[in-house]
Amino acid sequence: MDTLLAGVDQIKKVIVMKEAVEVAEAVFRGHGEGTVVMPPKINLKMGENGEWPHYWGSSNSMPAYVDSLEAMGVKFASGYKKNPEKGLPFILATIILCAKDTGYPIAVMDGTYITAVRTGAASAVAAKYLAKKNPQTLGIIGAGTQARMNIRALHEVFDFEEVKITDVNNAYALEFAVEMNKELGIYVKAVDSSRQAVEGSDIIVTVTVADEPLVMKEWLDPGALVLSLGSYQELDENIPLKADKLVVDNWEQSTHRGELVKLINAGKLDRSMLYSELGEIVAGKKAGRENDREIICACLIGIGSLDIGTAKYVYDKLKDKDDITRFKFY
Repeated sequence: MDTLLAGVDQIKKVIVMKEAVEVAEAVFRGHGEGTVVMPPKINLKMGENGEWPHYWGSSNSMPAYVDSLEAMGVKFASGYKKNPEKGLPFILATIILCAKDTGYPIAVMDGTYITAVRTGAASAVAAKYLAKKNPQTLGIIGAGTQARMNIRALHEVFDFEEVKITDVNNAYALEFAVEMNKELGIYVKAVDSSRQAVEGSDIIVTVTVADEPLVMKEWLDPGALVLSLGSYQELDENIPLKADKLVVDNWEQSTHRGELVKLINAGKLDRSMLYSELGEIVAGKKAGRENDREIICACLIGIGSLDIGTAKYVYDKLKDKDDITRFKFY
C-alpha cells in the first residue's frame, strides 16, 4: 500500500468549509451514538511560567476512530507561545491516518490547517443546536487564525447582520474586519473592547491565548450563546457556573485543559453540573436550546476525533490525484 504525503497547500485546495461542518456534525453524532473510540489526550508538558525544561509549550497525542467515516489515526499537536516570534504558528500539528482494518499508515499530513478548520466547524455545529433562532450579531474576541475559521464556519450556518471583532492589538482587529468583510460580504467592524464585542451579541466566541476573564456575565443579553475555545480561562466564572446550560465537547478532556480546569480543580464544578456533551445533543438524546432566553455556555477544548474525521475527508479527496506525493513504509 502507498502512503500519501499531504502538506498544507494540497489540503487547502480541497477543504470546503461547508463540508467540514458536515463532517464535524457527523463526528459529534457518532460520539452521541457511541460509535467513536477516543481515549483522553496524552499531554506532554514542556514547561510554562519558566518551569523546567523552559520551552514554554506543550504537546498532545490525540488518537481516535470514527466508525461512520471509517477514519482511524492520531494527531500530534503542540502549542508554543513563542512560536510567532520565530515565524511559526502558535499551534503545530501532524496527523497520521491509518487503514481501519490493518493499521497501515495511509497518509501523513499537516494537521495545523486541519486543526484550525475543524475548530471553526465545531463552533458552527454547536451554534446550530445551541444558538437562538436567526441570530443577527456575532461578537468575536481574538483576531487570529481561529477567529477567521470561526467566522467562515458560522457564516455557513447563519446570515449575520453584524460581526464585531476585538483584539488586544487593535491593528489585528482592523485587518480582520477589512479582510473578512471583503471575503464574506458581511458587515464586520472592529471594536475597542471585549465589552463592546459582547454586549448586544447573540453569539460570542472567545479565541485567545489569555488566561483571565475577558467576558463578564453581566454583559450577556438573554438568549446569548457563549463559545469558549481557548486553552485557558477566558470567561467570568459565573458564566459556566450560572448559565442555564453548560455544554462541552468532551468532559474528560475538559478536566485537563481549557475554560473549566480552574473551576474543577477548585471544587466549584463537577460533572453533575454539566448539562450535556455536544454529541448527545447532536444525536438527539438531549435537547439543545429550548427557548430564546436561555444563556448557554459551550466550552469546546477540541477533540481528536474531529481531526481524524476531517483528515479522512481530506484523504478521500486527495487519494486519486496524480500530483500527490506517495511513498512506501514497507
